[in-house]
Amino acid sequence: MSRGILHIALGDSAAGSLREACRNHGLPGSAQGIPDDLSHGPLDDGLARLDYMRACFRGYEDWHPGVTDAFAPWRDLVARIENEKIDTLVIWGGENVSETTFLAMSCWWLRHRPERMLRVPVSGAHGGHYTPMHMPSELADKFRSARELSDSQRTNLAVEFLRIRDETGLLRRWDEGRITDIPLDRYDPLLLESCSADWTTAARVIGSAMSRCDGHNLMSDLFFSCRLQRLIDDEQIEADGTRTRMRDYAVRLATP
Repeated sequence: MSRGILHIALGDSAAGSLREACRNHGLPGSAQGIPDDLSHGPLDDGLARLDYMRACFRGYEDWHPGVTDAFAPWRDLVARIENEKIDTLVIWGGENVSETTFLAMSCWWLRHRPERMLRVPVSGAHGGHYTPMHMPSELADKFRSARELSDSQRTNLAVEFLRIRDETGLLRRWDEGRITDIPLDRYDPLLLESCSADWTTAARVIGSAMSRCDGHNLMSDLFFSCRLQRLIDDEQIEADGTRTRMRDYAVRLATP
């Protein structure tokens, strides 16, 4: 196994698939993930981001983060690159809100690194715009499409991250290749459309809302759980049961 190549992906699922591709499908190197969802939340301060995520977990499940700064995984990544004989960094990501932001954010965090940086654009049939949607064997094949980013491309992407960080607020959207700012309640109608006058488990309503997202802007159950809490607080939706875990209560549209 080549230790000179490090594959970097957003999320534990994508990183796990890349590790499997390295072990059993001929993908050279090793892999490391940044466990995050960059479609929402502040990007300018690791402590503020951790506080934001902690608020998102209200009504979802207990959360005990293993870090005190949301950006600690990025610092761990830089330390690994420095400690190991890494000469090539491979950034994985498709045409979606989280991974497009991730590519730009990677170029910013690694802007002073001298190592080569490659980009693997991830796409596929049936809207497979996200790295975790692909099997490890498919990811190994996609490595053939890796292209090196020039110094100017890396600089431009790092600058693009600063724009995203400073201009897009708390909720972002992929729109024809550009990351834009949208209101936090943009996806609330999907939750309201998924509710009825009958009691339905919150998990099912959230799952229905997730299925209504477009393929470039898939929002997580955690995000929709957070927005569901807000709709309940605003009395647009009623809740039956203890709102401590997503699977422990039911919801319905509020009666007039």
